[in-house]
Amino acid sequence: MSQDISFEYNVPVFAGAPDAGDDEPVHRDTPEYEALDWETTRHGIEMAEELGFDAAWAPDHLMLGRDRAEYECWTLLSAMAGFTDDINIGSLVLCNDYRNPALVAKMAATLDVISEGRLELGLGAGWHEPEYEAFDWEYRDGFERLMRLDESIRLMKRMWDAGGDGASFDGDHYQITDAPCAPTPVQDPHPEILVGGQGEQVTLKLVAKHADVWNTDVFNGDVETLEHKTGVIEDHCETVGRDPDEIEYSWDGHVICTRDEAKFDRLVDLMTPIQFEEEYQDQAPIETEADAREYFIMGTPEECSEAIERRIDAGVTKFQCWFIDFPDTSGMELFADEVMPQFQ
Repeated sequence: MSQDISFEYNVPVFAGAPDAGDDEPVHRDTPEYEALDWETTRHGIEMAEELGFDAAWAPDHLMLGRDRAEYECWTLLSAMAGFTDDINIGSLVLCNDYRNPALVAKMAATLDVISEGRLELGLGAGWHEPEYEAFDWEYRDGFERLMRLDESIRLMKRMWDAGGDGASFDGDHYQITDAPCAPTPVQDPHPEILVGGQGEQVTLKLVAKHADVWNTDVFNGDVETLEHKTGVIEDHCETVGRDPDEIEYSWDGHVICTRDEAKFDRLVDLMTPIQFEEEYQDQAPIETEADAREYFIMGTPEECSEAIERRIDAGVTKFQCWFIDFPDTSGMELFADEVMPQFQ
C-alpha cells in the first residue's frame, strides 16, 4: 500500500440547503447549496483541479437533493473527462443494481480510454430503497445484493482481461457469452476498483477479495471505527490469501476548514444534528460539535491537519472531502493552501 497521501473532492451533484421556511438541510452533504446549477457544480470541479486535488468523485444517486434534482453519475463523469485534464474521476460509489455489469465493464473501459487512464471505479451493492421503488428496480435482500456485486466484479475483470477475444461468465445472477471489451482500459490491468461498505462478514470480505481501495462512509470515519474495520479487512485478507498491503484505505466525510469562528459556528449549527436515512438508524447520534469532531475534519487548518494525522495513523491514505460550505469555495481554498502541503 502506497504511503502517498491524496486529497480528493466530492462533487456536489445535488442542492441540500433547507427548503423555504425550514431550518433543517434537505441533505447533510450540501447544506448551503440552494439550487442545483450546472455552472456552479462545474466551477467546483474546475477549482478542485486548479487547487491540486488528486481526484473528483461523484455519488451514484438519482433523487437525494432539494426538489429531488440530481445529476446522474456516469453522464457526469463522462462530461468531467472532457473538461478536466489531470484530476482523476471516480464513482463513489456506483450502485451495482442500476446498470448491467457487462455494460459497466464496457463503459468503464471507454471512459478510461477517453480520460487517458484517469478513471477510478467505485462500486457498491446499493442501499437506497426509495430509488429502487421509484425507478422500478428489484430491491433484493442485503446478502443477495452483495452476491450480485461479487459476481459483477468478477465478470468485469474477466471482460477487461479478454478484451476483443470475448469473455463468457455463467454465474447465479449474471451470464455473458463471448462478450468483447475492446478497446481495453488504458490502465493495466484495469482501473482501480474501490468497494464501499461496512458489513464485516460479507462486504469487507469482498473488499479483501476484489478491491484496490476500501471506502468508509461519512458515518464510519471516526478513528476507532476505522482501526476496527481495517483490522477486519486484514483478517479477511489472511483468509483469502491476499497481501493486505495491496489495499488502500479511504476516508469519506465532511470538511469545515476556516479561521472564521462565526462561519464555523454557523456551519456546525446547520449540519448538526446529522439527519439519518432509514439505512443508518442504528448509527450513533451525531448531535453536537463534539460528536461531529469525532467523525469529520473540522476547524482551523491546524485542527484539520491534526484530524488527518489521526486517520493516517489508522491506515488511511485517501481523503475524499465534502466541503460543506459549498458553493463558497473559500474552505477548500484554505484547505488546499494550508492543509494539503503538510502531507505532500
